Amino acid sequence: MAFDDTMAFAPMTVAFFVVFWLFKMATAGFECPLSHIPGPWHTRFTSAVSKYHFFRGTKAYWVHELHKTYGPLVRMEPGHISTTAIDLWERIHHMRAEFRKTAFHEKFRIGPDHTLFSLTDVAAHAARRRLFARALTLEALRKNWEPAIRGRVDLCISQIKMDASQGVADIWVWWRLMAADVVALLSFGESFALLETAGENEREYFAALHLAGVGIVLRSVMPWLPAAVGKFFPIKAVRDILNANQVITEKGTVAVRNLRNPAIDRPNVFTHMLQQAEKDDITLTDDAIRSEVAGFLVAGSDTTSSALTYIIWAMLKRSDLQRRLEDEAAGLAPDFTDKDVESLPLLNNVLDEMLRLYNPTAGPNIRLGPREGFTWRGYSIPGSTIVYTQTYSMVRNGAAFADGDRFDETRFERATWQQRRVAQPFGIGPHSCIGKNLARIELRLAFAVFLRECRGARLGSGMTDKVMLPLMRFFMYPQGKKCEITLLDEDQEAMQVALAKEV
Repeated sequence: MAFDDTMAFAPMTVAFFVVFWLFKMATAGFECPLSHIPGPWHTRFTSAVSKYHFFRGTKAYWVHELHKTYGPLVRMEPGHISTTAIDLWERIHHMRAEFRKTAFHEKFRIGPDHTLFSLTDVAAHAARRRLFARALTLEALRKNWEPAIRGRVDLCISQIKMDASQGVADIWVWWRLMAADVVALLSFGESFALLETAGENEREYFAALHLAGVGIVLRSVMPWLPAAVGKFFPIKAVRDILNANQVITEKGTVAVRNLRNPAIDRPNVFTHMLQQAEKDDITLTDDAIRSEVAGFLVAGSDTTSSALTYIIWAMLKRSDLQRRLEDEAAGLAPDFTDKDVESLPLLNNVLDEMLRLYNPTAGPNIRLGPREGFTWRGYSIPGSTIVYTQTYSMVRNGAAFADGDRFDETRFERATWQQRRVAQPFGIGPHSCIGKNLARIELRLAFAVFLRECRGARLGSGMTDKVMLPLMRFFMYPQGKKCEITLLDEDQEAMQVALAKEV
């Protein structure tokens, strides 16, 4: 009898909590302090739709459509708004830091300590950024690292060329291997030789690089999830995601051990960082260095590789543009430098336009509004509202870019000051990407060498727009997780495909 009573009571308990939750959500929705901001009705009550798109990797598209419907200021979820207004965007990302990083950033980290990305204290962030700054200037990178970077680029293109001459080459994979090798080079003073082995020598690490972003996102929205869960989770795909950060952090541990060992003399970005810290009388713990190395490895890999993938893909869809670019690059001397490539007008205009349309970090930039609130064009925004700006929408803003969804290689020939101000693929203000000069060097060199060595390349037969639909979680990547090119003509490619099927 007691058991029957308990079983009867259980549904009532569940029903009570469901009703209580619905009542609480409804009350919060009707009392929503952002109810006067345009937006879908459900965004007053719940963040469910926003989170759904976040995990699908389609949040940038969803937010963009909201702006098309509701205008430059839109409510996304309770306590969260997004803007595409240029004047408000400039105010949010101004140097005076009226709008600050959020608690979301504090959770959004890799390793045991905070990194440049996750530091929310303005003074601490500025001090940490200064430690990196000198080693990552364009002049310092060209002087200290350009020959080594060029070596990685040349090897990558030779591997792509070999694959593409025999069938198809997956440039998304090869660019990832190259970018991971380059960032390891700067972090350890030597690469991981991923290009030589197609990643086989570091399979767990290479896989973890792509999964780390998803893992960081997962832990940022579920901070209560114990770290140990990753070791025992029964589903391997989820287990790999949860363990990815630990795999990369272990590389940071190796970097710390090397830095502290006087017998190892391999100058890198972090040796310069430690030297600068000593000059500035700043103490850097091993955990801080370990975390910064891990963060550097992640941030410098999938971003550059995704940008290169979409640059090549978009160019190969325009054979007329491809020929003009190939002719321009052919005019370079065999021993050309990054500075030489920087002087090529068409190549650099194409790079700028490609980065405008296919920015690997085009999703929302999140900031915390002033505690006292703020006003904009008659709207009163309550204190501590979360405010989003996203590059994807800003560079398609009709107020700055007419026909912003269209690729136009001449756009930056005549770009206005405002257009160049808005088109900031590496961010703007005090939180812009610290590695932007490195990324630019890699993009210029890789693009130029590809144009010279893979002249006449074309997309593989299966490379549809659907395969290349950009998904944006932590970084952007193609939905099909591949981008195949070939140097064979159509008949030769068809023959290779048929032979592969027979095998």
